Amino acid sequence: MFSRFKWLGAGLCFLILNFSGIAQNGDLPYRLSDSEIRQLLHTINSQSEHFRHSLDSSLDKSRLDDTRREDDINAYMKAFEKETDRLKDRFDHHKSVAADVQSVLDRANSIERFVRRHPLSERAQSDWSNLRASLDQLSAAYNVSWSWDRYAAAPEAGPDVPFRLNDKEVARILERVEKQADKFRSSVDSSLDRSRLNGTSREDDINSYMKEFEKETKHLRDRFDHHKSVAADVQAVLDRAARIDQFSRRYPLSERARREWAALKTDLDELATAYNVSWRWNVAG
Repeated sequence: MFSRFKWLGAGLCFLILNFSGIAQNGDLPYRLSDSEIRQLLHTINSQSEHFRHSLDSSLDKSRLDDTRREDDINAYMKAFEKETDRLKDRFDHHKSVAADVQSVLDRANSIERFVRRHPLSERAQSDWSNLRASLDQLSAAYNVSWSWDRYAAAPEAGPDVPFRLNDKEVARILERVEKQADKFRSSVDSSLDRSRLNGTSREDDINSYMKEFEKETKHLRDRFDHHKSVAADVQAVLDRAARIDQFSRRYPLSERARREWAALKTDLDELATAYNVSWRWNVAG
């Protein structure tokens, strides 16, 4: 039993250190890996059980024992546990979205109000504080803007937007971006060789834009493979893509090149959604 709690503690320490390091660097982790989310949900479940036990013990020794207030907090805990189980199930089936996390936090907020209004033991207060910290990490992972006094979903956080695409889905998007970039590079080279831009500084410009785009795409892929990719990495890719989009609007390219670029833009839109980067080509370009 001791070794089990020691393992859980080590996992929690890892998550806290990971988030602390990110906070110091100023990068919000919109893309935690599946294993990190799974560990966080496991930690929340364990901490919820600890709080449930310490809460029961505290209430049994207080003036709230066998009162309607005790019935209230038991109902809040039951509703919270039901929503956390539902979130875990939807995560396991690659369907979890910000609205699922919002529902968990709504139930947790009812518990928070109770804890603030009624005296609990030091142990129960400590267990709730630990659980709250993990719920804060969960809200950040799904981009739910949250405070325990006042909260709301982020403006972009529609209930059906999957802020938590699983690792395989994001990997597939990145693979499509890389392959489509190669196709566009080939078609734009062919198009320019047959145009009045061949051998001009404008051709040098688009080659430079493509080189920078490919460099940032490779950097993103490397960061993703090492579970370190954040929204800023995707933003860097999109910023370079915007220059290419400006070029394609100003200068005539072949129908094939325009078709390949349109397909690449679609893949980049999916990438922006996966990392919750608000992006519009008509503004960027």
